[in-house]
Amino acid sequence: MTTQTPKTNFEDLEKAFADYGNKAGSPTYIVCFGKTFLESDSEAYKVSEKVGAMIIENGFGVLHGGYIGSMEAVSSGANDAIRKDASKNEFWNIGVLMQIFDGNVARASSAHLPPANDIFDRKKALISFCDACVVLPSGGVGTLLEALELLHVNQIAEKFGGKIRPLFFVGDAWKDLFNEIYSRLDMAKQSKGESYLHFLASIEDLDKELKLLKTKNI
Repeated sequence: MTTQTPKTNFEDLEKAFADYGNKAGSPTYIVCFGKTFLESDSEAYKVSEKVGAMIIENGFGVLHGGYIGSMEAVSSGANDAIRKDASKNEFWNIGVLMQIFDGNVARASSAHLPPANDIFDRKKALISFCDACVVLPSGGVGTLLEALELLHVNQIAEKFGGKIRPLFFVGDAWKDLFNEIYSRLDMAKQSKGESYLHFLASIEDLDKELKLLKTKNI
């Protein structure tokens, strides 16, 4: 008889995240979006590690997708920074898993949350649980979809009320891509995110933005 993985409702993910956040001391969490299949000796991987550490060092918790590539790089960098700070613990670094990946893709060094049922609950968790977002330099269709969904959530919040989460895109390619997207779409009466989209050339620029974000107490 085949043992089926029990279903995890989104409400279960919410409860687990709230519990782990309490264990961490309720930090503000920043989600990182980036490429899954990324070589560990690549420059993009090293940059992702630095971003994970940088977020922790600036006093924020880290959220990521919970598996290999940029997610593991972010997790590894975050864990290195956590080990150096006695005021922080493992729950400052949380990955959001998904059933279809489990057993097929190796988990990151920190995950904690039970696997979401599908990509829709997983994206909902990553977006709902974060207070800000960093889009890493290397990403594919999944990375773009996650960023666009959060952008759209922000557009709705701007028009009808709700929480707006800043997005920080690292690397010039993202700015060029969004300029092209906007040029091809009908953006009449829609925000282009001028107040919350930040296109950054380097992780040094990201560090400055994170320090500024900390002063705003989001």
